[in-house]
Amino acid sequence: MLASAIALGDNPIVPVHVEMAKLRDRVREQLRERIVSGCDVHAFEDPEIFDEVEALLHAAASTSDDGGLILPELLGTPDEWRLTTSMRYQSHRTRGPAALFAFVKRNILMPAFRWLFEYSRDNFERQRRMNLVLFACVQELAVETAQLRRDVRRLSPPAADTDRSGSLQRPPTEP
Repeated sequence: MLASAIALGDNPIVPVHVEMAKLRDRVREQLRERIVSGCDVHAFEDPEIFDEVEALLHAAASTSDDGGLILPELLGTPDEWRLTTSMRYQSHRTRGPAALFAFVKRNILMPAFRWLFEYSRDNFERQRRMNLVLFACVQELAVETAQLRRDVRRLSPPAADTDRSGSLQRPPTEP
């Protein structure tokens, strides 16, 4: 318990985890107040809703890679949806002129544009990370929607027919 407490001279020992929890709560409350006062998101006036949304986004932001996400698998191979940051030197010309153009591109143009490439690469990496967070959020929302639809089907009366999307199907009207 010594590692999780602080002794301050003659003062009693204070558990660090308790103080850290209080600090996190204060920071979270300040964030909620700033968001509520700065925009028209009235749902965040309820601290419980804010806590749930914050926990969901925190879990999504802590996703380290796309290994546990379904959406990247559904989008196809990463070459189809992931940004490509490497340059390829290809040409439709014959061998001699193609080699000359490739030389000019590699040794003259590329050094001139290196700064733009590095700037873009940093932005691409930020965008890749943002995409992973959004994929995780969408997946979590899809899971919650599926669970809610399952619960609605389970709680709905047996006479009501529902299709796969969970919407009620009305019987055909007779003339």
